[in-house]
Amino acid sequence: MSERREGAIPESTHHATTPALPRSAWDAGLLEPLGVGTRATELTSDAAWLQAMVDVELALTRSLIDARLAPEWMGDVSDRVKDAASLDLAAIAAEGRGGGNPVIPLVKHLGAAAESVRAGSSDHIHVGATSQDILDTATMVIASRVAGEVRRQLAALADALAGLADSHRSTVMAGRTLGQQASPTSFGLLAAGWLDAVLRAGERLDAARAALPVQLGGAVGNLAVLTDIVRARRAETEPNAVVGDVLAGFAARLGLAEPALSWHTDRLVISELASVLAGATSVAGAFALDVTVLARTEIAEVGELLGSGQGGSSAMPHKRNPVTAVLVAAAARRVPGLVATLYGSMLAEDQRPSGAWHAEWQALRELERLTISAVTGAASLAERLIVDDDRMRANLDITDGLVFSERVTTILAEALGKTAAFDLVTRASSESVNTSRPLQVVLAGALASTGASEDLRRQIWAAFDYSGDLGQADAGIDRVLEKYRGRRARTENTESGHPS
Repeated sequence: MSERREGAIPESTHHATTPALPRSAWDAGLLEPLGVGTRATELTSDAAWLQAMVDVELALTRSLIDARLAPEWMGDVSDRVKDAASLDLAAIAAEGRGGGNPVIPLVKHLGAAAESVRAGSSDHIHVGATSQDILDTATMVIASRVAGEVRRQLAALADALAGLADSHRSTVMAGRTLGQQASPTSFGLLAAGWLDAVLRAGERLDAARAALPVQLGGAVGNLAVLTDIVRARRAETEPNAVVGDVLAGFAARLGLAEPALSWHTDRLVISELASVLAGATSVAGAFALDVTVLARTEIAEVGELLGSGQGGSSAMPHKRNPVTAVLVAAAARRVPGLVATLYGSMLAEDQRPSGAWHAEWQALRELERLTISAVTGAASLAERLIVDDDRMRANLDITDGLVFSERVTTILAEALGKTAAFDLVTRASSESVNTSRPLQVVLAGALASTGASEDLRRQIWAAFDYSGDLGQADAGIDRVLEKYRGRRARTENTESGHPS
């Protein structure tokens, strides 16, 4: 048995150097076509994460300066080392293996950069913080930026859907339940339903973004080190007040909320964020899934406007696949597993967890990327959606009037009673199918044979009118559009500097 020196690192886990990857090994989105051209990678890349962590470290330093716990000259040093691009990302990533997270090597590299500006600078970086403080807060910074992009794309999706809802409020189509034609509805109402879900997803996202907190607790969450530093450097002051000022300044500089306590093992912040992102992705996915169904050859009521070379097949030259809808739906199907991982990480023990926190990193990043990609794709799809009014009308004729069974049953119930009316229309529907005769004709004969009044027979005959009453469809569309316009007006007022 070979002798191993005490404290030596096993060869299998030693990562002193990492060879540069060849260009062919770079991830260019080959298996993530939906994300190509979006801001998904830009906002969540390793470079973006490194910059977020640097932003957090320096926000803490500047808050210490404001609280007179660090010298004024550290402000100039912070300004000169704030660009994370000057740091060796590959080295930090490789060295992160040794401590289990990237903050440990980041502090070393950032401290060295600060020392090159002015000796003694590293003493004022990462003061009172622990690795999880920096990474958790960087997570919130990234999440806020991601939420901003998702919100913009949800707004673009809402704009397109609002246009469809308004312009197609009179476009009658077959409603479908359990995959079968049901009663007539309007495409405008269908679009309004998509829009309503998008608006609610946006409201949830706004609330979640506003609540994203900084993390600052020190090793076990009690800010003991920072408190001791206050006692040493500002002995004349009350420590609680100064620590509170540091925390408030830290949060304000990053545009995040100030928590009551550290949340090292209270991961509700992450799971709630995951739920909101998953909701936005699923709303986009549900819209896209409807498009894939309505774009089927045998239905063909909607289509995706495709450019040259898009929607094709490697084997079938005739294909015009709704590729964006397919990819958006695929992205949404991947979300539940990621959310499950993040909810599983809520089981975090002690004051700092072993593994639960670490399990969140990639799952949340993947969820953020999918959300940006899916919502951006859905917005593009809605803007390029082709609606075939004539095909919708033609599909209504397929059942020979059976789609009006609910309407005529309701009318007959007023004259015959609900049970008798339902039985009559059930028998007439069966006869219509068995004899291939329109339900309108079969019912007219049945009513004539039973001596029904001429007025009732006229009502039933008129009920088979595609331009007839669609219930509260118009009113529902109006309510959703009013909500949309109010939301848009508030957004425009806020962006113009005049919050409503």
